[in-house]
Amino acid sequence: MRNLFTTIIWCCLSVAHLCAQSTTLTFTGRIAGNQYVPLNRVGVSNLTKGWQETLLWPDTVLVMSITGIHDVEMHGRASLQLSQNTPNPFNGTTFVNLQVAEPGDVAVTVTDNTGRIVWTRRIPSIQSDINQMRVSLSSPGLYFLTARQNGQTAVVKMVNQGTGGDNDIVVSTIAGTERAPSLQPKPGPRGTTDNPFDLGDQMEYMGFAMINGVEVESIHITQDQTASETIVLSFANIQPCLNNPTVTDIEGNVYNTLQIGSQCWMKENLRSTIFEDGTTIPMGAYYTSSEPHYYDDSTSVIPLEERGYLYNWSAAMHNAASSTSVPSGVRGICPEGWHLPSEAEWEVLKNYVSSQPEYTCGGNVNNIAKALSSTHWWESYSEVCVPGNQSVYPNNATGFSAVPAGTFWIYGYNDAGLYANFWSSTENDISTTYAIYYGMDFDTSDFFRASCMKDRRASVRCLHN
Repeated sequence: MRNLFTTIIWCCLSVAHLCAQSTTLTFTGRIAGNQYVPLNRVGVSNLTKGWQETLLWPDTVLVMSITGIHDVEMHGRASLQLSQNTPNPFNGTTFVNLQVAEPGDVAVTVTDNTGRIVWTRRIPSIQSDINQMRVSLSSPGLYFLTARQNGQTAVVKMVNQGTGGDNDIVVSTIAGTERAPSLQPKPGPRGTTDNPFDLGDQMEYMGFAMINGVEVESIHITQDQTASETIVLSFANIQPCLNNPTVTDIEGNVYNTLQIGSQCWMKENLRSTIFEDGTTIPMGAYYTSSEPHYYDDSTSVIPLEERGYLYNWSAAMHNAASSTSVPSGVRGICPEGWHLPSEAEWEVLKNYVSSQPEYTCGGNVNNIAKALSSTHWWESYSEVCVPGNQSVYPNNATGFSAVPAGTFWIYGYNDAGLYANFWSSTENDISTTYAIYYGMDFDTSDFFRASCMKDRRASVRCLHN
């Protein structure tokens, strides 16, 4: 009997000890000079277990319980709930009911289908009753409304077909109707996840912060997580151009910019269907609008906002003559104040990135493809220093975000996920039927110069004059 009693006590103590086991991650953002910058959101991925979590400002701490170990207090607690918005779809304005887990503040965020934060609010002093939110959105599209309180999250998907003036939210509470104030900085609360976690799991972390008026993605961190720690997400080398954080083409498409060394680049591939003189770009003959499916998944399409369109050289140049100058002087298809980079200007980029140790993989100055390539859509490959492998060195240290949009030629559009190719304004010096492009492959480590026939399609990145 005594042995049985001792065993029971030992088991209880063991369970109590296990219930206390967790790993706590605290996130902070830093820019050049180790200066603090507030994080809009943090993406957390468990690459071993295959799950993802997003911390929305002001959450800066994530508590992960070891697999099979849960906080028993959570099970008896009321849940945070959002009703499906009504009407849905809607024309500018819709209504959502919010029920909180407990009285207090609730952080509410609306993101579009690309994950961009449209607006965010902290609703103060919400009561436990059901509260009605009137949501107004200024632009049509697919949106996600997320409410967060004390580690709990609720999400609804909304489809807006009209306009509702300014992006806004009005909350009906017991005390009446009040406008939710803008979020103000305050210490981040602790978030929790019910997803499985074991010590040693390989994790990936990425942060997003507003810098020079533009939301910027941090350098990704990939590591085996063996203990609680503070994760510093660095934006030191990823900043929009100081006086040109965005650029808008004639069609109204807005592109983020990126300062790399002395050059100011568009951070996204061009996606205009109109030349800057107002004439329409001939579809089919000059560019392709077909949707490229990811190389080994015929149901997965790279979004247009990420891949841009693919243009032939004639469309990219828009009747301009070949140039090898710095700057090229070829506006081509680019917005006003910007130009199509020459071969020499691509070499400036290549040489600068190669000269920075933080951008080279394995200490080899030629291994810079990963630093320029996006973190998504690349076909997997086993070599360490290639865009298709992010297990040791993460992609996109420069922020250039080269997307493997592939190419299009007589054999079709079938290699998205494999290649990222960008036109220059320079003809091949051997054959005028060929032009120079720069690019990277999923399975090679260098950012290379090559040439191809001018009727082949490639991506376009513009450079500030």
